[in-house]
Amino acid sequence: MKELTMEKFEEVARSEKGLFVIQFYSDTCMPCKTMEPVMQALDEKNPSLNIYQVNTMSDPQLAQHFGVMGVPNIVFCENREILYRFTGVTPLVDMQYVIENKDDSHLRATGEFKIAEKKPDLIFGGVIAILVLIFLFLFFFN
Repeated sequence: MKELTMEKFEEVARSEKGLFVIQFYSDTCMPCKTMEPVMQALDEKNPSLNIYQVNTMSDPQLAQHFGVMGVPNIVFCENREILYRFTGVTPLVDMQYVIENKDDSHLRATGEFKIAEKKPDLIFGGVIAILVLIFLFLFFFN
């Protein structure tokens, strides 16, 4: 993970060709400290992904530029656009989802995770069908 400042931002924005991550944090923020091992795991799991860190106390201009209202704030950028943003403590699996689905049309169009369609509960339906059959059997043969 690399430190990012307002002075280096333009250079980084020009040089990045794919997905990259900016983590906004503060040294006095306890949730930010909670995110340290998560961000390290994200870095280890995705060695080709550039992850930058911005200390909002040292560089409030860059945080303001990105509209950061609270930390931790993790921004997934591609080219010069924000693809997705997390505010607060975020599980690794959610951040990994963005990385693995960055080309998903639903994520790009809505900025939301695709929720799998719920399949009908066949066990519940089977139990109801058996109960109806038992009821009919008892009703007609008693």
